[in-house]
Amino acid sequence: MKKIMYLIVTVWFIVFSFAGSVQLNAEEITKLNIFTEEYSPLSFLENGKITGLSTEVVQEIMHRNSRDDEIRLINWDHGYKAVLEEPNTVLFSTAMTPERKSQMQWVGPIAALSTNFYAIKKSGFKISNLEDAKKIDKIATVKDYYSEQILQKEGFTNLESSIDEATALGKLFNWETQLVVSTNTIMPIILQKIGAQMDDVENVFTLSTDLIYIAFSLQTSPDLVASWQKTLDEMKQDGTFAKIYAKWLSSEIPPGIFQMVTEEYPPITSMKDGKPAGFVTDMVREIALRLNIPDNIDLTSWKNAYNMALINPNIILFSAERTPERENLFKWVGPVGKNSSILYAKKGSRIKIKNLQEAKKIATIATTTDWFTEQYLKSEGFTNLISSPAPTDNVKQLMNGEAQLSIFTDITIPEIVNQAGYEMDDLEPVFTVTQTYFYIALSKDTPDEVMLTWQSTLDNLKKDGTFDKIYRSYLPNVNLKDLLKH
Repeated sequence: MKKIMYLIVTVWFIVFSFAGSVQLNAEEITKLNIFTEEYSPLSFLENGKITGLSTEVVQEIMHRNSRDDEIRLINWDHGYKAVLEEPNTVLFSTAMTPERKSQMQWVGPIAALSTNFYAIKKSGFKISNLEDAKKIDKIATVKDYYSEQILQKEGFTNLESSIDEATALGKLFNWETQLVVSTNTIMPIILQKIGAQMDDVENVFTLSTDLIYIAFSLQTSPDLVASWQKTLDEMKQDGTFAKIYAKWLSSEIPPGIFQMVTEEYPPITSMKDGKPAGFVTDMVREIALRLNIPDNIDLTSWKNAYNMALINPNIILFSAERTPERENLFKWVGPVGKNSSILYAKKGSRIKIKNLQEAKKIATIATTTDWFTEQYLKSEGFTNLISSPAPTDNVKQLMNGEAQLSIFTDITIPEIVNQAGYEMDDLEPVFTVTQTYFYIALSKDTPDEVMLTWQSTLDNLKKDGTFDKIYRSYLPNVNLKDLLKH
C-alpha cells in the first residue's frame, strides 16, 4: 500500500512539475524583447527614462494589454538584426520598405516621417507640385542630405546648400531663400534651437513620406501581433493616439487607420485654397464622411503617393487608371471617371498618325514618368519615349521641338497646357490611343471587406445623385451615362 501511495505521489509530483515547467516556458515564450533606437522625438532618453512619441504609443498598447515588458534603447543595426533572427522580438520605430515587408510582422502606422518644403507662415508661397517648386527663386537644403540628392535628381537648379539644418533654416528666416527642405520630425527641434517655433513656418508641399510601424519578428505569435494592431486601432478611434501625437508633433495630422493620398491632376485632383480639391477628391471625401473616416487627404507627388500605396496597407490612392500592368497591384473601387489618352502635336506640324505602329516611327514622344500613359506605351513596345517628372515639361518639349508628339488625357490637358504657359490652340490631337476608366485604388494588403464597403458607398453616391452633382460642379457638360451604369 505504501508503495502504491508512493508511486501515486511521485507520479503526481512529476506531472505537476512538468505542468509547471510547461506554464513557465509558455510565459517565457510570450515575453517580448522590445527595442528602439535614439531618434528624437520618436524615442529618446530623458532624465534616465525612455520617452517620445513612439515610446508613449507602445507603452499605452502594453498597458491596455496588461504587459510589463521592458523597452530598451539599442543600436539600430543590433535591433534590426535581432528582429530578423530572434523570436518574440519587437523593433520600433521601423519604416516599412519593399525589402523588409515580408521579413517582419507589422503593427501601425504609429508615425509618418515626411520630407517637406517649408515656408515662413503667411509668406504666400503655394506649391502644388514639383514644377511649382522649381520656379521658386531659392530653396535651402543641407549638403549631401538625401532630400538634396532627390531634388538634384529631379532637375532642381535653385538649391542653396548649407552645412547643417540650423544654417539652412536661418537662410529661410533671413529671406535669403523662399523655402527650406526638412522633415516633420527634425523641423521642431531645429526651430527650438534657433529660438523659433512651428507656428512660424508652414508645410507647403510633401516631397516624400515613410510610414512608421512597430515591427515584430516572424517567429512571434500572429495572434499577439493582431491584438496589438487591434489595440492601436482602438486608440485611434477613441482619440488617445491623436493626443499622444499632438504632444510631440502638434502641427502634424496623425496617421489614421487609413491614409488617403493624391496628386495635382486638375480637375480630377488639385489644391485649392490650401486644401485638396477636384471632383474625385470630393467623391473620396464624401465616401470617407459616410464611413466615419477622418479627412486626412494628403496631396503629394504621384511618385510618392504611388509608392506609398505599393508598400503600405490601407492606403487609398486616387485617382488611378485601371490598366493590365496595375490590375494585380491594387484593389479597385469605381469607376469614378472616364477619359481618352490622345497623342498631341504642335499645331501646324502636319503629323498624321493612323495607328500605333506609325507612332513608333516618330523620332520622340514626351511622356510623364510613371503615369499610366507612359506605362501603356512602354507595354506596347515604344522605344522613342523621353520621360519627364511633370506633364508641363511634356508641353514645353512639344513646343520647343524636343519632342514631336506628347500624350495627355482629354480631361486634364487644358489645365496642364495652361500651367505650362500655352493655349490649347497651340496643340492639335493626332491620334486617340486609348479610352479608359479611372478608379480609386486601394493598396493590395487592404482587407477585402474595406474594398467592398467603399464600392458599396460609391454605388450609393451614384444612386442618390451625389456623384452626378459633384462631377458636374467641375465638368458641367460631361456625359455620365455609362459611368452611372457601372
